[in-house]
Amino acid sequence: MDYPFEGIPELFLSQESVHECSVPTLYMAIKEQIANTTDSERFGRPGSLESRIMSFLDEIISREDWFIVDVSVRGGKGSRVVEVYMDGDEGISITDMAKLSRELSFLLDAEDIIKGKYLLNVSSPGDERALLLERQYQRHTGKTLEVLVNREEGPIWLEGENLGVNDGVLTLKVASLSQEIPLNGISKARIKLPW
Repeated sequence: MDYPFEGIPELFLSQESVHECSVPTLYMAIKEQIANTTDSERFGRPGSLESRIMSFLDEIISREDWFIVDVSVRGGKGSRVVEVYMDGDEGISITDMAKLSRELSFLLDAEDIIKGKYLLNVSSPGDERALLLERQYQRHTGKTLEVLVNREEGPIWLEGENLGVNDGVLTLKVASLSQEIPLNGISKARIKLPW
């Protein structure tokens, strides 16, 4: 039988589990397993380009309060685009991103892990991108969030003030009530922009 979820690492799924559950259940299982993996597991199989880039980033950021939100490598040999999304507990400045970009570029060139030309983009995720990590929720405490919560009766969008995260549980003030939502029960979250 063909593997029906091409592109999802087998670390997260077995063929048996795919056929025994619904798509929302499968999505939540994948999301929970992703949340419980290490960064190098999360960004590709060991030895993959993403994983190797992650190891370089780990070396660079070990002395800073920065954290990796996402790493993406697109394109083929000679025309690759490497996108790195970084953030920090107190934010990350343009100067910090430029420094990180120079250091990562030096390591990529010195180790020659990307054959041919490549374009390296290092940026912060911005408020319009989805929140993926507990540290992002914590960093955006006090901001209004839009959160898609998976419930047994079906998914529901909630909008409220982020009161913080503790042990994987988001406290969201919706209207005048505080609700505690496990992060593994959230399928999508973003900062509500004022416009």
